[in-house]
Amino acid sequence: MFFRKDKSDNFTEDQVLFPAPDLVIEVLSDSTEKRDGGVKFKDYQAHKIEEYWIIDTENQTLEQYYLKGDTYDLILKSSQGFVRSFVVDGFQIPIIAIFDEVENLNAILGF
Repeated sequence: MFFRKDKSDNFTEDQVLFPAPDLVIEVLSDSTEKRDGGVKFKDYQAHKIEEYWIIDTENQTLEQYYLKGDTYDLILKSSQGFVRSFVVDGFQIPIIAIFDEVENLNAILGF
């Protein structure tokens, strides 16, 4: 999860409850697949988490959702190209870099 600076600047060392994050990224597993696309999806939407990604490592795909009003819109579902965050200014990554260690390193190094 990711919190914008305006939220995270107000965190304290003894804080127990936090505001809703601005971005949540879930990695699917057999045991969480239904929750991540079902209960959690609805919960994140209801709590107005602005951006939500679901990463499917088995099929090497990414789903990117963006909150418009009270409803998530599916912005991207792909295994190719780039994903650009709405919430993290300037963050863009090749989707393949999420799944491939060499491509991930190349993305980090800027190749």
